[in-house]
Amino acid sequence: MAEDSSASRMKRKAQTEADCTALAHRFPCGIDVGYWLVAAGARAGTEEEWFGAQTITGDLFDCVDMYKQPAFNHPLLKNHTLQLKPSSLPKGMKLAKSKPASFYGFNDTCPSGTVLIHRARKQDLIESKLLRNQFRAQAIANNPTAEGSHYAIIETEYDQFFGAYDPFYGAYAKMATYKLPDLQASQTSSSTIYLFGDKKVPNNELNVIQAGWHVSPIMYGTSYPRFFTFWTIDGYEKTGCGNLECPGFVSTTNIYGPGSFIPEFSTYGGEQKYLSILISRDSNTGNWWVTYNDQLPLGYFPKELLPKMDDYADAIQMGGHVYSPLNVPSPPMGSGHSSNEGPNRAAYFIQVQSVDSSNKLTNFDNGFIKSRSDIGDYYSISDNHESGKDKYVFAYGGAGGFTK
Repeated sequence: MAEDSSASRMKRKAQTEADCTALAHRFPCGIDVGYWLVAAGARAGTEEEWFGAQTITGDLFDCVDMYKQPAFNHPLLKNHTLQLKPSSLPKGMKLAKSKPASFYGFNDTCPSGTVLIHRARKQDLIESKLLRNQFRAQAIANNPTAEGSHYAIIETEYDQFFGAYDPFYGAYAKMATYKLPDLQASQTSSSTIYLFGDKKVPNNELNVIQAGWHVSPIMYGTSYPRFFTFWTIDGYEKTGCGNLECPGFVSTTNIYGPGSFIPEFSTYGGEQKYLSILISRDSNTGNWWVTYNDQLPLGYFPKELLPKMDDYADAIQMGGHVYSPLNVPSPPMGSGHSSNEGPNRAAYFIQVQSVDSSNKLTNFDNGFIKSRSDIGDYYSISDNHESGKDKYVFAYGGAGGFTK
């Protein structure tokens, strides 16, 4: 899909700014990309009845009754009881009392009792299917269907004899976020936390849940970072999808959600902006909750979908992943710079931790961490190492340019 023309983007932005003027009593105008507007009734220039949110980037988010969201169309969730908030968080972790500055303008974008759902276009659904092949690369080594997909990750795996001494009940990290303006429409670049169910099962039974940020022009029409989620229960073969584009992930907030724009991103060599993600198992329900920026539980992967993660996760991966069609040079990963340049220049993860059996955040045991990249000359990753207040840190990334 070709990127939107400049004229189209300007027209869309002008219409959104006009909507902003009409709603000035609720939101300030003249704002930069990423802030939300709420409208009800017919959309400008159409007879279509619409109730939802629109960003100045042109995204449309529908306000959907939380009990009628896509997740509940899944046959395994027919009798699922909606959990509105996690029953507990890892010990020592508290949600902030106020919402962060990056949520400015997001309040009340949808009414209480509804959730924000990014309106999928046909190409979004096609791209979501492509993502399955892309993420399969690092999950299942040497998979021929994952051509064009590359990664640089760290991994720790539970094994009572040869690996980490405790299973995993969650994972946490802060990731530096970057805008990647040089991505072509057909490319994606992501930074992600992955949790795996039993890795000893056949590939087509592998359960994986993940959350992070990615840049995907084909899905969103821009080069700005987006928060996203993904899941699969068969090693990315047929099941699962990104965000809320198929039944699976359960959203619980009317403020923010999968597919949403991340309004703050880092500057190479300058100020660093972070996205923090916690994925943690709720000890009462068995659901796997996703908490955004230490402040907002966004929703969860329901336990009914994840037969191999009923009690705990078997492995954790963190790092970068890119995709480009064959014969198209691979895109930048992270900040687009090698891990050798170090933090503030290369993209990086800080405060890398897992959740243990006592529901406590704990540093990774470096004796059981592996670092790997499938094409190290193009995408590199540093060892996970201790770094003062940032606890455990690793850098990753590269400019790309690999062609096969």
